[in-house]
Amino acid sequence: MKKVLKMLGVMMAVFALVFTVACGNGTKDKASTEGKTVTLGVWKGTEAENTTRKKLIADFEKESGIKVKEKVYNDYETQLQTDLVGGTAPDVFYVDAYLAPSLIDKKVLAPLDDYISKTKDFNKDDFYKPVYSAFTGEDKAQYGLPKDYSTLGIFYNEKMFADAGIDPNTIPTTADKMGTFLENLKAKLPKDVVPSAFTADLARQMYIAQASGEPILDKDGYSNLDNPKIITALQPLVDWYQKGLIKRPADLGQDWSGDSFGAGKAAMMVEGNWAIAHLEQNFPDVKFGTKEVPTIDGKKGTMVFTVSYSMNAAAKDKDAAWELIQYFTGKTGMKTWAEGASVLPSRQSVAKEMKIETDPILKPFVAGAEYATPWQDGTTLSIVADQYKNMLPSALKGEMTLKEAMTKATTSANNDIKTQLKN
Repeated sequence: MKKVLKMLGVMMAVFALVFTVACGNGTKDKASTEGKTVTLGVWKGTEAENTTRKKLIADFEKESGIKVKEKVYNDYETQLQTDLVGGTAPDVFYVDAYLAPSLIDKKVLAPLDDYISKTKDFNKDDFYKPVYSAFTGEDKAQYGLPKDYSTLGIFYNEKMFADAGIDPNTIPTTADKMGTFLENLKAKLPKDVVPSAFTADLARQMYIAQASGEPILDKDGYSNLDNPKIITALQPLVDWYQKGLIKRPADLGQDWSGDSFGAGKAAMMVEGNWAIAHLEQNFPDVKFGTKEVPTIDGKKGTMVFTVSYSMNAAAKDKDAAWELIQYFTGKTGMKTWAEGASVLPSRQSVAKEMKIETDPILKPFVAGAEYATPWQDGTTLSIVADQYKNMLPSALKGEMTLKEAMTKATTSANNDIKTQLKN
């Protein structure tokens, strides 16, 4: 009888061990993180985003036994950088893809590869490749997992197109035909309506500038905006502007293309999917459709903007921090976030489950996630982007040629970059 009881005790111990491993996350068992506290750094989003994040936190705390303490940043980039320098940054925080190279370079983000490799059934291919790779460092390490993303697409006003007698399906799918299409559209629109609104910003035009294969930054991080091929790629924007085919929101009396489009000042615009909720809430009477942006020289392109959950390299309990990242970017957490916050999930499986890929309005934006260019390029991109934004208007207005404008932008940017790199 004693032998039987002893054997039974051993079997129960083995069963308990197997159960613990099976219920764990593939790294540590939950007992090692239960009762821990993780600080989470975020920026204040929309009401829907804030409400959904609270739900995510509550669900995570209930399932994991880990407490989450939020820190909401009003001036995210400045305040986060200050906290990182002062050693008071949260264990996990949002990282905009745009800022990722700089934070990786400063070694303030923890690589996640060891956790990923030990996590059962982790499939990086479930994430849209451009979105996932936005947080892959030059050392090939992964420094964050994307929570969601946005891409650019064409919006068109259904009533304006109908009144003009133009079928939206005739919107060109290739950039070389867009100029002629806009001229035809202009001829059939009221005189106070421009064919398309656009934002003169490198974050919107980077994929156009690089369509020939020439990068806007060289291998050392200096501006390449004055490259003849880049100038040629951008020239149609200047030509269309000077013909009155496209206008900036400022030209139309607004601060943003979404408002220009919603107010009926433009029949089309190229904007991100974030404009959908804005139009539905603020311009409910405007019926619109969407299309993918046209190909350039046979190549598909658009921009993608994404944000990760990343781990502080100085996090006090990295296992607990990983538990949070894994849950928030896992299928269940991501679906909760995408549905509640009305954003696009960065996991393809979640998009399919939510049937986003077949939604007529969202479909073009989801398609773009497969081939988009991330708004990100090294640590000097902000300098080049600022000079582009400063000088492009002069070319649009005809105050100088695009070549002259981009040459000045390049000279100014590279002087600033040289100073930055020395420091």
